[in-house]
Amino acid sequence: MATSKSVKQHKLRKIVASLSSKEGKGTEFISLYIPPKTPIDQIVATLKAESDSAEAKPESPRNIRERRREALKNVIQHLKLQKQIPENGLALFAGTFAASDLVNESVNVEELIPPEPITTYLYVVENHFDLEPLREMLRNPKVVGLISMDSKEASFGVLHGDRFEFIENITSGIPGKSGKGGSSQRRYERERDMSVTYFFHRIAEHAATDFLENHKVTALVLGGPGPTKHDFSAGDYLHYELKNSLIGLVDTQSAGKEGVREVLDKSSEIIKNMCAPEEKMVMQRLLTEMIKENGLASYGLDLVLKELEKGEIEVALVTDCTDMIEIVAMRKKCGQPKAKVVHKAEKAQTIQEMLSRPCEKCNAVEYEVEEKDIVDVLEDLASQTNATVEVISTESEEKAKLAALGGFAALLRYRPR
Repeated sequence: MATSKSVKQHKLRKIVASLSSKEGKGTEFISLYIPPKTPIDQIVATLKAESDSAEAKPESPRNIRERRREALKNVIQHLKLQKQIPENGLALFAGTFAASDLVNESVNVEELIPPEPITTYLYVVENHFDLEPLREMLRNPKVVGLISMDSKEASFGVLHGDRFEFIENITSGIPGKSGKGGSSQRRYERERDMSVTYFFHRIAEHAATDFLENHKVTALVLGGPGPTKHDFSAGDYLHYELKNSLIGLVDTQSAGKEGVREVLDKSSEIIKNMCAPEEKMVMQRLLTEMIKENGLASYGLDLVLKELEKGEIEVALVTDCTDMIEIVAMRKKCGQPKAKVVHKAEKAQTIQEMLSRPCEKCNAVEYEVEEKDIVDVLEDLASQTNATVEVISTESEEKAKLAALGGFAALLRYRPR
């Protein structure tokens, strides 16, 4: 099963948050970023040279040097077990810390295959992990197309992340409305309507070139003075991809270059909270199915888990802020697991209750306990029936609607009897 982009982003956020909370007692934490196709022997040789160089300059207390040496030794051993560096590269984070709050502090090596390729080799030793390359991957730069228009002119701009770029301005050559009367007035209005329609098609052609070919926008905002923008958006002018990407219409004072800036200023909240295209699409499908009499949709954690187990789900949806986890207690003697999905706030009490009861199979009371994020639980179940999991993470109207359903929903393959 291919992991969806939203799940990869969710897992990356979790790892970054976890590693951000770790802090060393000195310069003992190792962060290593390796680009794809880098020979492993070359990396090991470089790390050994780094170790020898650091030992020649003992700037840290002895205990810190020993902890750093142990971390580096573990990184080298970890790399020697790799056959090759994955196609997106490899990130390793090593140091003496507790891997979770369920285990004691020890030397740990966290391995991560990033969702985007690592482009530069980086080796950093500090009292914290260098996570900036990963944070950069989480900064999903929004590319938003902006149009300000009326019947006389249209201007185009694009927002790349936080950078605004004005593209072009076009004019229609259409004169203002005539004050003539009778048949001359009607003929003039017909000719003017034809000219406006032609201008609308020209705007759509420029939008397709500017926003689909040259800039690949993920969203579009349309603005301008008066009702012209509404007539344009309601008609069949825009390319279907741009029509589907239209996230808002705003009123401006101008349709020129200043108007594009005004569109940007007045739509800042819309843009800030806009959903990723794939999130928006799957949520629209869910809401459409929910209003049908026998729609292929369901919601609620318990129901979604049951339907995943039965193979009834095509896509499972979850928000990134449910704080639900699965506690798994594995009997050391017989290997029999018992698991329970609970809210994170109930973790300590749940573990205490699980460990207080002897195993029904072997009567043992010794357990190994681990914690699983609810998204991992959903993915494990989904992988057994080739279903997909989507995490709705953007602070948006779509996320608010899913949260109102309890944070869990699903698109079904068929309606169970």
